[in-house]
Amino acid sequence: MDDKLFEERMRNLKQSYEQVPSVSSVDKIVNKVKTSEKPNKKRMRLQLPYVASFIGVLLIGGILGAQLLKQPDNTGSEHPPDEQINQQPVTTSDIEAATNEIRGYYERKVDELNDSLQSKDVEQYQFVQEAKSAVAAFEQRKSYKSQTELKNYRNNVKTIIEYRVSMPYTEFTMLKNQSDISDEQILHYIEKLELLKERYIDRWETHFKEQSVDVSNVKDYVQQLNSGSVKNGTEEYSNLVDEIKGNGYIFVDDGEGMISFTVDYDKISETFSQKLSEELKLFLDIQNNKRFKVDAELVISRDELETRLILLEKTIIKHPNFSNINDLKILFQDLMKTYLTGTENSQITTNEARVKEEIIAEFEKFNSENNNTRSSQIVDAFIRELKGRDFQLTEELENQVESLIPSELKMIPNGLSINLLPLPDQMLETYEKYKRTNNDKVFDGPFAGTNTIDLVVARIYMYAVVTGDYDVAYDLLYKGEGADIPDKSQFISEISSTDLQTLSNEVTMVEFQYQENGEVIKHIYIKGDGETVSLELRLENGYPKIVYKSMP
Repeated sequence: MDDKLFEERMRNLKQSYEQVPSVSSVDKIVNKVKTSEKPNKKRMRLQLPYVASFIGVLLIGGILGAQLLKQPDNTGSEHPPDEQINQQPVTTSDIEAATNEIRGYYERKVDELNDSLQSKDVEQYQFVQEAKSAVAAFEQRKSYKSQTELKNYRNNVKTIIEYRVSMPYTEFTMLKNQSDISDEQILHYIEKLELLKERYIDRWETHFKEQSVDVSNVKDYVQQLNSGSVKNGTEEYSNLVDEIKGNGYIFVDDGEGMISFTVDYDKISETFSQKLSEELKLFLDIQNNKRFKVDAELVISRDELETRLILLEKTIIKHPNFSNINDLKILFQDLMKTYLTGTENSQITTNEARVKEEIIAEFEKFNSENNNTRSSQIVDAFIRELKGRDFQLTEELENQVESLIPSELKMIPNGLSINLLPLPDQMLETYEKYKRTNNDKVFDGPFAGTNTIDLVVARIYMYAVVTGDYDVAYDLLYKGEGADIPDKSQFISEISSTDLQTLSNEVTMVEFQYQENGEVIKHIYIKGDGETVSLELRLENGYPKIVYKSMP
């Protein structure tokens, strides 16, 4: 494997990438918008195949989902409809006026969000795509049984836009003002935080690197960041800290003198404690306490590790249809492997790689106290494997741990949590440099978070395709030995019909496979439902490029 790629891969593997029912008074939203408002600017309308690809996401997992779009007669209002208005026929002009109003409202909200995030690509976020598909579906509707049906459907789509095309602090405030909240709404709010987190990572790493020279006690400094009592630093740095905190994150000690941030689950639990289901409360508690190792060293006791394993198992088994169940399964796998094999700085073996006697006794005690649990069965199977190897913890045995975990407790396939689109600022700058210079050295990095060089190339390629920059996309194709690519005009004809935005919306993880001594890199993109899509890259002059396969 190329030394540069290998070293970067090893570095990144050590990092942890910290991954509505009808509103009672939608009229408050409606009153902010003028009737029959014309769009502020002309934008391309979504075509029907595009709508079809997204409406499933909206209906199944969208913030208002089927309750809003499949039941347009549900007003969500405390006031009865005006019978005289309801009896009037719905004309083409009425529908056109409502469509213009919705389109204009959506475009204004997109512009506001772009301004807030200092971006131009917020429509590439999955949560904005939900609103975009709702608008497209509304525009496709050409008939209504009554004025009330049109009004209610319009109001419901506005509510979707209001929630999804907004900053996290805005959505959080709206959720607080609701009398009833569904688990889905809270989970979608958390997903928005996770998706936007990357937006701040490279800015934070850059600013904190400059600031860290003045930090002598990381633990104390984290407390100062979270309490808002940091006095030193530039105005830009202070504003960034306030923005990160204000949008629902909390700073944490990431080890080795580094500080990162994650979703503030405590704040969510405390704010909505009286409105959440018991399983969501448990999920938030687990997420809030999921950090159990720093610098490859346990920061909780092994007794606590055992407690969390049993709690996670019970939660996963009891709530198999919980919408974020895969997050819990991934955490269970990580906890179990750590419990059975230790970590680099919390080893369970002697200098001869033999598992310590006290650890074996601990395993046996765990089994006797948790008899008939899946966790005890896993530990028992691991002990049998150890006995067959004279209690030597080999690399081969460590790699077998996942196979000991039953299917109902593990996520298959598994990989690194990832956002594909949009690009964060640092990566966007790399794209612009490559566009100007066509020089592969711009990919030398380093890049923030867990973005390897090959992943950066893949994401920039997807961004170029989605934004219609086919020249850059074509330049990123592998043209080395054995390449079989079409000419640029044929490539553009083929790739322009590829919907990589939908792929970005659906993908949650990526698995890396390095072959032929690192010359070939395969990305296995894993969707939320477990379905996978693969992308192959190959080194050309030391840099990964996209292996393109023409359509038949």
